[in-house]
Amino acid sequence: MIKVFGTVIAICFFNTLFAQNSDRAEMDTTYNFGFENVSPNKELPDKWVKFNPPCKGYKCETTTTEKHGGERSLLIEQVGDTVRNAYASIVNVIPAKYAGKEIEFKAYLKFVDVTQFVGIMIRIIDANETTVQFKSLQQQHIKGTKDWTLYTVKVPIPVDAQTMYVAAILGGPGKPWVDDAKVLIDGKDISQTKLNPGYNPHSILKPVYGSNAKASGRVKLKTATLYYETYGSGKPLLLLHGNSQSILAFKYQIDDLSKKYKVIGVDTRGQGKSTDETTGPLSYDLFADDMRQLLDSLHIAKADILGWSDGGNTGLIMAVKYPAYVNKLAITGANLFPTNDAIADTVWKQVRQGITDWSLQTDAHSKMEVRLLTMLLNEPHLTFGDIKKIQAPVLVMAGQHDLILEKHTRAIAAAIPNSKLVIFKGASHYVPVDVPREFNAAVLKFFDQQ
Repeated sequence: MIKVFGTVIAICFFNTLFAQNSDRAEMDTTYNFGFENVSPNKELPDKWVKFNPPCKGYKCETTTTEKHGGERSLLIEQVGDTVRNAYASIVNVIPAKYAGKEIEFKAYLKFVDVTQFVGIMIRIIDANETTVQFKSLQQQHIKGTKDWTLYTVKVPIPVDAQTMYVAAILGGPGKPWVDDAKVLIDGKDISQTKLNPGYNPHSILKPVYGSNAKASGRVKLKTATLYYETYGSGKPLLLLHGNSQSILAFKYQIDDLSKKYKVIGVDTRGQGKSTDETTGPLSYDLFADDMRQLLDSLHIAKADILGWSDGGNTGLIMAVKYPAYVNKLAITGANLFPTNDAIADTVWKQVRQGITDWSLQTDAHSKMEVRLLTMLLNEPHLTFGDIKKIQAPVLVMAGQHDLILEKHTRAIAAAIPNSKLVIFKGASHYVPVDVPREFNAAVLKFFDQQ
C-alpha cells in the first residue's frame, strides 16, 4: 500500500485522545457549537470538555471580550510552565448515530502569538476505542497572529464508527479564540441530519484483527517468522495487505468474508507481528515465496487470494510463478512495474520524501520503513507477457482516483486471459476502506462464482 507522507508534529495524544469518554449513549443533538450556553460556575461552554490530562499550563474558558458572532467565544491560552510538546485541546463528543458518509467540522479561529500550531481536528473511534479516522490541520503549520478566519476539516465516516470527536487545539504558546463552529454530515447541518436506525450506543467489542491471540499462529521460515490469524471455515482465502500495513488493513472485510470462507490474514515479513532477519533489499518475489511456504506449512494445496496494493503485486507473482497454489485471485491497486506508466510522478516524490524522513531515525522500525519504501521504487518486475500466462480467474480492481493510473489497471485486466475489471467510482487507493460494502460485494461475487 503506497502511503502519502507529510511532516508530522509528535503529539502524545494521537493514539489515546479522548479515550476516557465512556458515555456513548448520549442522544442529545444540541452540541453548543456557538459556545453561547455556559452553566453557572463553569469555565467551559456546555458540552465541551478538556482533554485529559486537563490542559496543564493552559487557561481554557469562555470569554466575552472577543467573539466572531453571538456573545461568547472559547479561549485557549498558555499561562504557565509546561512540558515539552505541551498542548491544550477542548473537545465535543458526538455519538456516530447519524446516517451519512462524511463529517465536516468548521470553526472560526482568531489567534495571537502562536509559535507552534493552532487548529481544529476530527477523530473517530470504533467500539474498541481504536482510531478509525483522524484529521487535523497540523501539517498546515498554522501559527503567528491572524484575525478571524474560517477553517475546516472533513473525514469519511467508517461503517464501524462508534463515537466522533471534534476539537480545537493549541500547541505551545499563544492565544487562540474559537467561535461559530459547525458540524456537517454529508454537507448538511448535523441538526438536520437523519439518524441511523442501526446505531447501537452499546456496541459489542469485536476482535482486534492483527492482535487476536485466540485466532493466531506463526510459521517459522529460514529468514523470517510469519504471523497469521484464521477466521471462519470453508475454502481457504488468503489476505495479503499493502506496504507498511498488517492484517488490520482488512478489518472491514474479514467479518463478511469469514462467513463463507476460511480466511487467513497474514502479516508480510517485517510488518505487523511478522519478523524479518534479512537486511538487504526486499522484493515481491521474496514475499510470494514466503506465502508459498506459509500455505505449505498450513497444508493448503490451493487457495483463493485477495491482495491489496503490495499484496496485489505479490498475488500476481504467485499466479505467475506458483500457479498450482492459486485458485482465484482478486487484486486492487496493483501494478506491474515502478514507472510513470503505472504511477504518477507526484507519488514517487512522496515516496522519496518518505525515505528521507524515515532515514533520519535509526531504530529498527524506521530502518524497515526505509527498506519497504525503497522496494516501491524498484519493484515489481512483471511484464504484460508474464501475466498473459496466468490461468487462474482474476478480478482486477482499483479506485477511480487510485494512485495506480487507471490506464495501467485497465491494461492489466486486458492482458490476463480470464479476468474481470471493476473500477469503484469515487474511491481512492484505499478502496477496501473507502467503499467496504461495495468492495466486499464485488469480491464475494467473484469468489462465489463457479
